[in-house]
Amino acid sequence: MKLRPKDSPPDLIKSMLNLNDVEPWSGKVDLDALMKECLYTIKSYVVLSEHDALAVVLWIFNAWCPKLFARCPLLLINAPERECGKTQLLKVVEKLVHRPIETANISLAALFRLITNYSPTLLIDEADTFMEGKSEMAGVVNKGYERGGVVLRVESSNGKDLAERAYEVFGPKAMAGIMLERHLPSATMSRGIQIPLKRKTKDDTVQRLRAADPEVFKSLRSRMLKFVLDNKDTLSKGWEDFPEELSDRQQDNWEPLLAIANCFGKDWYAKAVEAALLNCVETSPPKSSSNQLLEDIREVLANYEEKYIPSADLLTKLHEDPDMDWGTYNHGKPLSSRQLARFMGAYGVKPKTVRMTSNYTPKGYEVRDFDDAFARYLPERVVDPVLEKVTPPPGRTPSSPNF
Repeated sequence: MKLRPKDSPPDLIKSMLNLNDVEPWSGKVDLDALMKECLYTIKSYVVLSEHDALAVVLWIFNAWCPKLFARCPLLLINAPERECGKTQLLKVVEKLVHRPIETANISLAALFRLITNYSPTLLIDEADTFMEGKSEMAGVVNKGYERGGVVLRVESSNGKDLAERAYEVFGPKAMAGIMLERHLPSATMSRGIQIPLKRKTKDDTVQRLRAADPEVFKSLRSRMLKFVLDNKDTLSKGWEDFPEELSDRQQDNWEPLLAIANCFGKDWYAKAVEAALLNCVETSPPKSSSNQLLEDIREVLANYEEKYIPSADLLTKLHEDPDMDWGTYNHGKPLSSRQLARFMGAYGVKPKTVRMTSNYTPKGYEVRDFDDAFARYLPERVVDPVLEKVTPPPGRTPSSPNF
């Protein structure tokens, strides 16, 4: 399963690309043992949760067979501060993936040519500083998420005539950095599986990577390659059985990983589903104020039976709910009717004169006008079957107004 470049690379690039070349394992692969050894190896060098370690391992398997799938998610190794092990984890990944190449300070032109000619696994460290403000670079990375993604350029073919050329940029890419969500476009972040790291304590023990036995990594790579060869027909069919809790983009990101996990058996598949759910919850971006308000409106209107609701009544429900922060939204003052209208206007829900009684026609909302926005922009409400009540989602903190 060796990929042949279209042109003979310089010796240095060739040596980097061939760093992890192995022959397929000669015998039968014990899949349970292989997965456990991969997890143990990852966690021997970096402090991270069991479910995030599983996500990393499944992504590494995907890097051996990206062209079997329609999409190839980024691996985004994210740390809040220095000394959290992001570079260490990237180096561990480098020892296990197919055709790794580190791309520190790579130019835009070199980036898409490298991907087209050599189909590597790109490893980008310090992505928070290297990628910031480079919209064209981010565009190449984003295009490389989906099979068939290309970058178009006009070039001279013979020193005189100009001609269009399409560079294919699909393939695996791992990026490590500090607070990537502040430095990478949201479109790039949404195309990745984030691996949140934290600084180790005195009670955490990790090994030094420079003392690692290269034969351990070689054995793992050989068995990974054998696994891919044995299961390529199954993997190429993709995967469609996704947890409903995952959004469409999250399902796209996790499709190849869940397909790989399924080939390891139902127990590992169940663990992979759990890992996907836990990872997506812990790395989901904070809700915008407008989306949080929409969700809270759905909550306070859950048992409301009137056709219309005055703006003042809706605001009172929001202000008085002890689990919501709208009563102090404006630096200690409550959310105003004007702000409510502005937030809801973005979803096509606008206030109007509503007739509550013959003598009372205030400004307000028709309750059914919210239904379309609820369906389009909010996840389904999760009902606790024991308590028979809606369980609020984690991390509900409206941000401060910025008007």
